[in-house]
Amino acid sequence: MNRQRSIVNGLRAITAIGLLSIAGVPVAAPVRPESTVASLNLFQRLARAELVVKVRIRDGNVRYAIVDVEESLKGEAPAASLRVAFRDYNFFRPPGADPIVFQDGEEDVLLLVPYTEVKRSEKNRDLFELYGGPSGRFALPAEGSAIFTDAVRRLVPIGRLDPTAQVDALWSCLESDNPSLLEAAMDEIDRLRAVSPKLFGRLTALLNTRSTSIRILSLRLIGRVFATSPAQETDELAVEQSRDALNAVLERARGDGDEDVREAAVVAIVAWPQRPEVRGDLESIARLDPAQAVRYVAQRALLMSR
Repeated sequence: MNRQRSIVNGLRAITAIGLLSIAGVPVAAPVRPESTVASLNLFQRLARAELVVKVRIRDGNVRYAIVDVEESLKGEAPAASLRVAFRDYNFFRPPGADPIVFQDGEEDVLLLVPYTEVKRSEKNRDLFELYGGPSGRFALPAEGSAIFTDAVRRLVPIGRLDPTAQVDALWSCLESDNPSLLEAAMDEIDRLRAVSPKLFGRLTALLNTRSTSIRILSLRLIGRVFATSPAQETDELAVEQSRDALNAVLERARGDGDEDVREAAVVAIVAWPQRPEVRGDLESIARLDPAQAVRYVAQRALLMSR
């Protein structure tokens, strides 16, 4: 009954919006919670989900997908198998968005919250929905699934710490060789702007990784450190570490095979506190880089520094 009421109310809202639009009345687009969650990074989603589980899909063709819980990664699953509501999202999904489909036998990590379109009762304690629709679901590959699940195991307890301890724990994640953990930790460090020259050594080392996204995140964090560094550093060790980091960034700007990485490197160079020292490098990149986007960033920086 509640689900039917939800659908009826949704159809009424759509009809009302259409009539108002025809009448020439400005109508704001409805805010969809899924779009808000999609803007959150993995660390934030894990912190906000009530239950995080690794599951195997038993039956995705029924009204509520039935999944068997293989491991509870956050919280305690109320039963060995759970029901997951997803058809409401499919019915109201934005134009062009793919529907949620559960393939039997597939392994996923699901970020769940209680399904609110039914009365909460003992009978429905196993009924959940994805937190943020498709943003709350991570399909695991047939091989290498431990990489993502290990990252989730490491991130979940960090979310329970106080802010200072969180930053220290996120910094420690940078020593990992797990790419999923590295990306998630760096993304959250970037969001918090919780950078320090202490990170230079590890960040410059990560510039040599094969992962394009990790190289870009490393450059972004190095640029944030540059931006917060004093123009005249007096500590000799800090000066040496900063110079080493700058040289590593310049190397990426000149020779990385990926255009997006070179662009991120130029952005980091622009953040160097002593701009005259890198002007020649920017001029060279503005003339010679094969990618228009990279040349543009360098040219814009030169124009703004005149």
